[in-house]
Amino acid sequence: MKNKDLRSEQIALLRFEKSMKKAAADKAAGKPLDKAPLIAGVAAVTAAAASVADKMGDPSLMQYADAVESAAYAANDGNAWLLNLAEAVSKGHNAIEALAQKGAFVFLQAGGTPKENPPEVIAYLLMSGLS
Repeated sequence: MKNKDLRSEQIALLRFEKSMKKAAADKAAGKPLDKAPLIAGVAAVTAAAASVADKMGDPSLMQYADAVESAAYAANDGNAWLLNLAEAVSKGHNAIEALAQKGAFVFLQAGGTPKENPPEVIAYLLMSGLS
């Protein structure tokens, strides 16, 4: 029987989301966008997606990892690049959580305050730096 615990994969995605928020906050503060830590984190996202696909027995989940890789390696710069990357990661994370609920998998569940939507947080941070 496959391991039905997806918490470690979720933690990898949450760490990546946190690094995206930091990059957006730095950019809003006037610092140059440093893509290197985010691109380095793509490998962790891909590994998490592969692990989830294996545990769930659903290789179609890898399409979300492909979307994250495409967004990370796109030629866009600055705000559009961060927003596209955040959207791709968020879609994958939401899909994993939805499938996990249906399949009785163990995953992290927020109690109380709902998890912030990464694309919305990043858009807010980037817009706050425009004034």
